Amino acid sequence: MTKGVLRVTIVEARHLKDTDIFGKSDPYVKLILDKHNVQSTKPKSNNLNPTYNEQFIFNINGQRKLAVQVWDKDTILRDDLIGDDDINLSEVFSKGYIDTWLKLTKGKFGFRERGELHLILEFAQ
Repeated sequence: MTKGVLRVTIVEARHLKDTDIFGKSDPYVKLILDKHNVQSTKPKSNNLNPTYNEQFIFNINGQRKLAVQVWDKDTILRDDLIGDDDINLSEVFSKGYIDTWLKLTKGKFGFRERGELHLILEFAQ
């Protein structure tokens, strides 16, 4: 069972799909390791190509994947899912460092591309 510390840097997103009828989406990123380990960035107002540069620390205790979701913050209605995907953590466990663009494909409309998210993952035991 893999144990250690995972540092995730959400660098930026690009080409996010707009889910708002008026104005542009206010995207934020939610990282889900398991139901007890969920962290989020701050929303970026009216921006489909936001820069975050936010870091998150997770204690790994056997988890093998990280769910990544990009949401549109809505003040009146429920937040809308822009897109999501899962990261298999085995590569970062073996290499210790990954700098990647994750394609957000799932979303609520099936497997269409919903934008991309730039992530840096670092792992230390």
